[in-house]
Amino acid sequence: MTGRQALLPVFLLVLCLTAGCTLVQQDVVPPSITPVATENGVLLISHSFLFEEHEITLHIPVDAGVYYGAVASEKQILLYTDLEDREWLPIYYAAFITDPLQEPFFNELMQALWMIQQDLSLDDDRFLELCTVFVQSLPYDDDTTLVEPKYPIETFGDGTGDCDDKSLLLAGILSRAGYETALLLYLEEKHMAVGVRASGCVATEDGYAYIETTKPHFVGLYPERLEGDIVLSSQPIIIPVGEGEKRYDSCHETAAFSAILHFCRDQVDALNARMETESRELRELEEEIADLRSSMDLHLREGRYTEYNRQVPVFNAMIAEYNMRIDAYNELVREAERYVGIHAMILEQKHDRPGLYQRMKRDGILAEVY
Repeated sequence: MTGRQALLPVFLLVLCLTAGCTLVQQDVVPPSITPVATENGVLLISHSFLFEEHEITLHIPVDAGVYYGAVASEKQILLYTDLEDREWLPIYYAAFITDPLQEPFFNELMQALWMIQQDLSLDDDRFLELCTVFVQSLPYDDDTTLVEPKYPIETFGDGTGDCDDKSLLLAGILSRAGYETALLLYLEEKHMAVGVRASGCVATEDGYAYIETTKPHFVGLYPERLEGDIVLSSQPIIIPVGEGEKRYDSCHETAAFSAILHFCRDQVDALNARMETESRELRELEEEIADLRSSMDLHLREGRYTEYNRQVPVFNAMIAEYNMRIDAYNELVREAERYVGIHAMILEQKHDRPGLYQRMKRDGILAEVY
């Protein structure tokens, strides 16, 4: 939703002027899908993404009439009474997830995901990560010409979406998978994410762990910055979705990745400072060696061999010190490169939390940090 304008509700006043007329009017009319007639009844949509060590491909049939109906539908909420944002926004966004015409699509998608869970023997945490990585793998599209969000069937069919589009899709998946799920709506930053009930995470006031959907990111970790250099600082409106009770219990591992990333950056900063000092002192030593070499060459040209021989051991000692300092400098470079490599590995392996954690443990990185 970053880059979009805030949605304005439509207020309508309905008057009945006919004598004896009785009219029952709903206070709130949320958006809904009206299917359209199409020549092609079914669209076969495929998406591929990397999860853990596996290349996953989903082939999902999508009802063309429902998909195009969702694309063409009016997506504003009609309010016939004055409601606060925290009252009408949950109704509005829930309508995108719970529209009954999307149930066949969600059934097909969930069956495909559950089949992968069975094939890979995924526990609840890894299955949640499978669903999350899938949605995160869909390209981010910050189309500022769009005001309203897409229905999940649209986002899946288009293969792209912005923060609210992708969050609605993921929340629809996780709630149907039985997780205690919520939408996290940041009005000040014009951003939306997903929350899942968890333990051990840096969570919202209501205990939901943060899930970023716009790009690959570990469950339970807030992004340092969003698209457009935005930093999340406000408290979100929390919109519970579904009635699931499953929790996410691997926050201690994703929190470890955050600690390792900060540790690596601190180490590289400290090593860069030491390398800068070493580099400056090496340049000074090079100048001293060059001056001494010039003096020795002059002694040779003028035949002052005693003076020359007296300076030889001094020169050799300076060369030995220089070489030792070069070795020490190169060791600092290698150490810095190691931390840069660890940092890059974590950023590149956000699709494989368990594998990455085991490697950090096996290579002694966890023990080094904690």
